[in-house]
Amino acid sequence: MKVFKAILFAFVSIVIINASANEPEKECVPQSEMQAISQVFTQFSELSKAPFCNDGSANWQLLSSLMFMRKTQFSANMPQSKDELFSGKFAKDWYGYFAARLNRLEAAPECAKGIIAFVRPGIKTMHICPMTFTDRYSSVDRATVMMHEARHQDGFPHMTCTRGARKDVHKACDVNIADGGSYAVTTETYAQFAKYAEGVHPAIKTYSRSAAIIYADEAFENPVRINRSERLLALTKDGKFFSVDTQTGESKQLGNADAIGRIIRRGPHLVIFPEDKTKKAEYIFADGEGKIEQSPSDFVSEYNAQTPEQKSALVDYHIGGQWTAKVYKNSLTMVCDTRGPDISEIQIPDGKEAIGLSYPEGYARESFKIQLLTATGDVFDVNCENKKASVSLAATRLDQRYTRIYKANGVVVGLLDGKLHKLDGERSAPIVTAIDGMISEIVPQQSFEFFNQ
Repeated sequence: MKVFKAILFAFVSIVIINASANEPEKECVPQSEMQAISQVFTQFSELSKAPFCNDGSANWQLLSSLMFMRKTQFSANMPQSKDELFSGKFAKDWYGYFAARLNRLEAAPECAKGIIAFVRPGIKTMHICPMTFTDRYSSVDRATVMMHEARHQDGFPHMTCTRGARKDVHKACDVNIADGGSYAVTTETYAQFAKYAEGVHPAIKTYSRSAAIIYADEAFENPVRINRSERLLALTKDGKFFSVDTQTGESKQLGNADAIGRIIRRGPHLVIFPEDKTKKAEYIFADGEGKIEQSPSDFVSEYNAQTPEQKSALVDYHIGGQWTAKVYKNSLTMVCDTRGPDISEIQIPDGKEAIGLSYPEGYARESFKIQLLTATGDVFDVNCENKKASVSLAATRLDQRYTRIYKANGVVVGLLDGKLHKLDGERSAPIVTAIDGMISEIVPQQSFEFFNQ
């Protein structure tokens, strides 16, 4: 029998009940909503005799996600994008669409690595895998998973990707977003929420925007047309974000950060590992959107559970489409297939000391090769091609000992002593900015016409 799976690569109308002076307030699904939900999802019938409050269980996460689908309010007018990001095909009634195709939710006791949910054709049960109930997932994430699996009931199987960040991953792609398959539904659900949801925390909307872009960029055999541009973000030592024009050096202040530290990319998402090791690593938003509690990855959750001394061992971190690299002072821990069990521990040759990762060709999740900067100025290639980890001295030669290198908007930029430099082979020239000497971190970030118009 065929099994359609959702593969990982990503509050409204909840009543707050006042507890006693010694107890915290409780989030609850009202009895009236419990009764309405149980008319379709009869597994909740016994629970519908009273409000159902947050007990941390799988039932709570499922019910709160159904409530999210039922009660999220959207703009009255939701025009489609000028590109292929949002057609509006599935915008009218998420809950009605889902409930017409599936009527039972089962928490699967275990699933293969990377699988977050699955359905079987013609059977109106959705099986939801354990990782979906972790702190990596919010109600909007679970809603997109539900919509994705519901679409499988209309047909629309996946294919094995032959290109991009999911190349060779079994049934992790659809052919075209215009076909309206399950990954099109995932993309559009996130995009609709990010653009048109009302009364929602701006950080959650920005998170959803980035999630929509990840699926649009990675889950289709034929590239999705998206109107976008790129900017270089600079974080200053006093915790301010600036957008910097890499050609002119002109800078524009954006939002503030609660901490300074190492910023890494997970696709369009930005994650900060603060210099203050008493603080946790978390999603960070550059335009003043605020914060969310959601964990960016299992590794980040593990990192946050460590002591400050343990956290200090980590120098940098890379998240690719199918591989990761944790950089420590004298070694790397590399996983060249995130769906497999193998972990490689590699010493940096000649005892060199790592100071950070370098992306002179740009950050690209489909690439299996990045570079490592060291305190001596030597550069090493870090490689996971053919699922085999290696670290070797690179042919790259730098004129200065940069602490961070990124390619942004076509320009290779190095960071040194709080200042930016434009790199051209082994030569460099300063990029003069109003924040010279104050820059602590740089990272490229894209913006998208549909969300900004």
